Amino acid sequence: MTDTNIKYLGHDLIELSEIQFARDTLLSSEMFKHSPRMSRLLDYLVEQAILESVRDTSEYAIGIGVFDRDPQSYSTGEDPVVRVQVGRLRAKLKNYYATYGCNAKVKIVVPLGCYMPTFHRGPVNAKGAQHSGIFCISPFKCLSSQVGWVCFTEGLHEELTHHLYKNLGRKIIVEYADTCRAYSPEKTSAAFPCDGVGLRLEGSVHVDSERVRTFVRLIDVTTGYVAWSEQFNRAAYTAIAHQQELASSICYALQGFLSIDSGIAPAHALTT
Repeated sequence: MTDTNIKYLGHDLIELSEIQFARDTLLSSEMFKHSPRMSRLLDYLVEQAILESVRDTSEYAIGIGVFDRDPQSYSTGEDPVVRVQVGRLRAKLKNYYATYGCNAKVKIVVPLGCYMPTFHRGPVNAKGAQHSGIFCISPFKCLSSQVGWVCFTEGLHEELTHHLYKNLGRKIIVEYADTCRAYSPEKTSAAFPCDGVGLRLEGSVHVDSERVRTFVRLIDVTTGYVAWSEQFNRAAYTAIAHQQELASSICYALQGFLSIDSGIAPAHALTT
């Protein structure tokens, strides 16, 4: 039964809150947050679609409402600003959903021949799983300027990647620092290996004179939500054996979460 207090839009009956989240995710992405003009256009069009205001998505209305054209002198035949900018918006949306937003649950599309956006659900995993079996591990951040702890953090990342590969039975994508940099138009979708990735593992290492605290979290890349988070406290030693032990503990804790999430009992022995 459909809740009459909830507004649904499009043929896929998408909730208003999901559309607003999809829009906000786009506006905060690297592809839009440095382009205020394009962001303003996207925000305006989505808002008019939510209001179902066809009249305010005419070329004339957009020129006045978004691009501050003078209503007394603006002529759509002489000034192509709306056609040009909407064309660029279509291209930018296509690029976004081929790269950063490849796992988006809701996609915003501006069809050819009109300016009213439509909303579509992304493809559902064929097995109906909550998360994809593939996830990526990002470089861990070291919040200490001491060279020894920077090396420790890099070593921990390598040890953890090894443990995850050996024990989780999933495809692991290692996300290097340059993958995380701002979007560049020269990069193609092949440079963003996110197709099929459901989760991203992130971490940071904090150090004082007596202990090292490692924060680890798992992010659902389709929503940006934190799926799992944990902290690990150890004595402040930088030895390789310490890296290995900590990586093993993180891997075991993560394995337990993923097993519960998929309904499978976790194994007790880890391969090192």
